[in-house]
Amino acid sequence: MADLRRPRPAAKQLGRRRDLSAPAGALVRLLLDRFADLAPTVWTDEDTVEVRIDGERNVEVLARLRDDPELNFFMLADAAAVDYGPTEHFEVVYHLYSDLHPAWLRVRARVDRADPHLPTITGLWEGASFHEREMYDMMGIVFDGSRDLRRIYMSPDYRSFPQRKDFLLPDDAADSPAAGVDPLERPETWDLSRFVEAATSSEAES
Repeated sequence: MADLRRPRPAAKQLGRRRDLSAPAGALVRLLLDRFADLAPTVWTDEDTVEVRIDGERNVEVLARLRDDPELNFFMLADAAAVDYGPTEHFEVVYHLYSDLHPAWLRVRARVDRADPHLPTITGLWEGASFHEREMYDMMGIVFDGSRDLRRIYMSPDYRSFPQRKDFLLPDDAADSPAAGVDPLERPETWDLSRFVEAATSSEAES
């Protein structure tokens, strides 16, 4: 298993001094037994094991990781999206926890930038709805089959995706190739008169 480790020393301040075979080795062996085709994508350090999958396999792979009694990754701790650059793909990254394995499991699902669709995993973990809404709002990734896919931070009529790498500065949102069309955030379009009126009224009352 040593050849799967990163070619740099573990961070001592994090206390990662355990032998690789203790927390991660058994999990790596199980994963290679269940998903032999993923062997080239496996990476590990002392307390995390990672695999990469095609996006359309996310439900299949995650369901098996959750339901296999020897894996038992019953808890979705987090899900977030990564943008590798304007000419590159996206990834949705799932972090899973099992009380059978001291190592965390990270699953990276590739998403096509030109057609950013991925099956929803809310059928496996209902709480994933909030993660998927955030990724939809910030990155424009559409989770097919979601019953509640709507923006969670930005206004419903917002047309851009602020965490994409091709998103320009917020006040240039209308010019962003990430699809911004409305100058919602240009300072010169802000109507500040109501704040001036409120301040004037407060001073007059005092």
